[in-house]
Amino acid sequence: MRSDKGWYLDDGGTLVVDGFVPCADEVPWRQIADQVHAVSVQSGAQVERLDRLFAGFLHLTAVDGLENLTCPDGSAGAEGASEMFAGCSKLRRIDLSAFDTSRVRSAWGMFQDCRELREVVLPAQGFPELREAGGMFRGCRRLHSFDFAALGAPNLEDASDFFRMCTWLDEVSFVGARTGRLVTAERMFYGCCNLERITGVDGLQTGRIENLSGMFRFCARLSQLDCALWDTASVREASFLFSGCSSLSQLDVSMWRMPRLQAARGMFSYTPIERANLAGWGTHELIDESYMFDGCALLREVAFGTMDLSGVLRAQGMFDGCTALERIAHEGRGMENIRNAARLFFGCKSLAHVPDGFVDLTQAEDAHRAREGCPAPLP
Repeated sequence: MRSDKGWYLDDGGTLVVDGFVPCADEVPWRQIADQVHAVSVQSGAQVERLDRLFAGFLHLTAVDGLENLTCPDGSAGAEGASEMFAGCSKLRRIDLSAFDTSRVRSAWGMFQDCRELREVVLPAQGFPELREAGGMFRGCRRLHSFDFAALGAPNLEDASDFFRMCTWLDEVSFVGARTGRLVTAERMFYGCCNLERITGVDGLQTGRIENLSGMFRFCARLSQLDCALWDTASVREASFLFSGCSSLSQLDVSMWRMPRLQAARGMFSYTPIERANLAGWGTHELIDESYMFDGCALLREVAFGTMDLSGVLRAQGMFDGCTALERIAHEGRGMENIRNAARLFFGCKSLAHVPDGFVDLTQAEDAHRAREGCPAPLP
């Protein structure tokens, strides 16, 4: 049978889409979402928009016929597929291989909280016009691997929270991926606690990226990251970038150039690195270094080179818990305008000397607390 309203729910719990479905304000089946166990899209089916089309189908396990689904010619509805399957917590597999994604510009949260999703067959043509994909797979806890090149998104600008809390994800490949227009990768792998291997990460096109904050935060099993040759000239935000990467003992950022960096809060906190060479960063806009090396108990040496730190206002807890820290190398302008410096060197029991001019506590609101737990004499 065919429905006069473009869809119907059969006796077995299958949502059948068989005609034109108007959904400018809200998809018409929202009220029966908890009764849907499968979706079947028939030839000729059309919807006004894709955003949140099947969102909240808590019992959905199968989707068939997506290749038949279109939006009317000239409609902007095909440009946004945000949260299209968000919250489909029992969906294990989705086949997009023949689905027309040629006009999709936003896929924000497209599969967010699909907690059982294990396999996604991506469109053959990819997402050629995709600009925003923040949180696309956020909370997909059963997703094991992903080939970023297969996404086919050369115009992608926003990949924030892309894999956030994909706690079973253990392998991602960027080999052949085109990322030259990417602007933000904020929290891209946040909480991917089982991620062990990222191939092709050394070839990422990063020249336009402005925000790397929390990109690898809490990737506790990541032991290797080949990012030494990244172009970081546009980066402004890098707070908590590697924070909680408790297996990442070798990390080379010595060739990075970061003239626009403003925030490095908690950037290396709780990593097992022994040495940090920041001498080539050329930073002169840096404002916040709070907790930058907090909890780095194995850290022995930090080289700042001639980095201009005169703009830094916040550095509380910068070296808190760096019990093995022996040497700070710095020859440029120091933190002469610092306002917040509490626990700056707290617990740095191995630090006998702080370079002259590295920090001036004259304007610090908590200068007395900056000296806590540090044997080295401070201004």
